[in-house]
Amino acid sequence: MTALLIGNNRAAEMTGGQDAGSARDRERAARGAQRLLWWARDGDVLLLPTAPDDAYLDHVTGLTGTRRDSLTFVTTAGANVLAAGRADPGTVAALRTALAGRPVERVVPVYADTAVTDLVRRLGAEQALPGWAFHAQGGSALVNSKAAFRAVAAGTGVPVPAGTVASTAEAAAEAAVGLLADGHCAVLKREFHCGGLGNEILTADPDVRPLGAPRTVVLSGPEAARQHVTDRWEWLSSDGRHRPVVERYHPDSLPVYAEFEVDDAGVVLSGHGEMLMDPVVIGETVPAALPPAVLGRLTAGGRRLCEAYRAVGYRGTISADAILTPAGELLFSETNGRLTGSSHLHTALAARLVGERLRSRRVLLETGAWPVPSFRAALDALDRAGLAFDPDTRTGVVLVGDLVPADGTVIPCVIAPDRPAARAVRSSLPALFAAVRA
Repeated sequence: MTALLIGNNRAAEMTGGQDAGSARDRERAARGAQRLLWWARDGDVLLLPTAPDDAYLDHVTGLTGTRRDSLTFVTTAGANVLAAGRADPGTVAALRTALAGRPVERVVPVYADTAVTDLVRRLGAEQALPGWAFHAQGGSALVNSKAAFRAVAAGTGVPVPAGTVASTAEAAAEAAVGLLADGHCAVLKREFHCGGLGNEILTADPDVRPLGAPRTVVLSGPEAARQHVTDRWEWLSSDGRHRPVVERYHPDSLPVYAEFEVDDAGVVLSGHGEMLMDPVVIGETVPAALPPAVLGRLTAGGRRLCEAYRAVGYRGTISADAILTPAGELLFSETNGRLTGSSHLHTALAARLVGERLRSRRVLLETGAWPVPSFRAALDALDRAGLAFDPDTRTGVVLVGDLVPADGTVIPCVIAPDRPAARAVRSSLPALFAAVRA
């Protein structure tokens, strides 16, 4: 069975419609798209900004058992593989050549936007993308919209923070002023963005830490808050194109999620975890260490959301994100209808490397980047230290991402029997090269 894997991790609804930024940012984005290798199986075709280096390709395929020489790569030399909202004729022709007449039986994009559905249509592979008709009408934006999320959550009885969707600068300002007047903090959320990068926290307390947003803004009173929101409206609304959210911010809450696969047969839980923030997402721990009752509310609320989206035609991955407040409230904050920064941990590492038999007895910790001389040097250092992933014990360090050409780092994921062991291994990595030099 031939699958087409599409590394469009710079889709507009994932970036707030912004470009990848600096040359270094674009290179990081291009390298990040190579994480799709964890989904690849024999005979697949991958559409990526750049082809993976040999060391990373060998590492991933060696662990998954995929024959690397059976994979075909089509590259576009740009951070966004579907620039300008569609594939150029050269990319379409290159994909047809790579497929060599084989039918596409499965399409796996990072994000199923209309650029993906247009490409799929031009390849005559509509049946290979579940939910193609829904996605082709821009349906994925509905599932990723923070504004639409609040409506769906309210309609299905899923708890959310107090707040509103704002269509005007005046409405956004009044909502923020009202929250601050009641002694709360407010968070402004752009309708589309990921990783907390489209959020901003407003507070009267200078000691409030930003978690899930790049910064806090300390304001002296209602007029200052009203002026700030008005001044930020262009950014907040993406030049008036989108409807931002204004809601209560709960300091020191624990961000958690439950991820599901939505298909014609129903909704299946893939896994759950805790997001690590500093101040925006830098990694996560899987599974979430929550009391059974709280975990039950997380998975039940996430399932209700997924069933609602499934009813209107969405098919694919959905992560239902929530916060556990210091007061013990579990409040849902958004849904992400795409392959997320968590998906590879559940569907690839936990399922393919750890296996179902040991999955409940393993913890996965992926946090931060590890500076290394080269990807190969990182693998060698792990081997010498006895920390490389061991297929027999199903523990050790897996290098899930290769960002060395962009910024000299790799992305390690520690698989261990428990959290203390995982943290101990992760904290030992920076010293490996210092030990070698000594």
